[in-house]
Amino acid sequence: MSDPSLALQGAVVARLKADASTAALVGVRIYDEVPTSATFPYLVVGDGQVIGDDDDCADVSEVTFQIHAWTRPPADTGWPKAKSIAAAVRAAMKAPFVLVGFDVLLCEFNQIQFLKDPDGLTRHAMVEFRFLIVHL
Repeated sequence: MSDPSLALQGAVVARLKADASTAALVGVRIYDEVPTSATFPYLVVGDGQVIGDDDDCADVSEVTFQIHAWTRPPADTGWPKAKSIAAAVRAAMKAPFVLVGFDVLLCEFNQIQFLKDPDGLTRHAMVEFRFLIVHL
């Protein structure tokens, strides 16, 4: 059995890179491992968890998936930029997902957390979604 979060991560990255509103805010700076040369703002994808919800009929996973937006003044406008990116991410994730080898039963928005980094400059928005995925 393969991990649905891997297929989901690929689909999420593709979705965000193709979304005009998200691209207008972060360009193609969408990472799972942030390069040392990265410029702000950018997104980081991949955090989350997979919880098994199998029964006699099907293998089902509940996947919590997080997308992190990072921004830092003076290149960006701090909170307004972080909140704009979070809103664009939330909107981009509304369309149904198609994953090879899986059936996505549910994609729901859970929450956004807005955090100030300990450096006092960097702003961080964590956008979280919940998926129910059946293994085919």
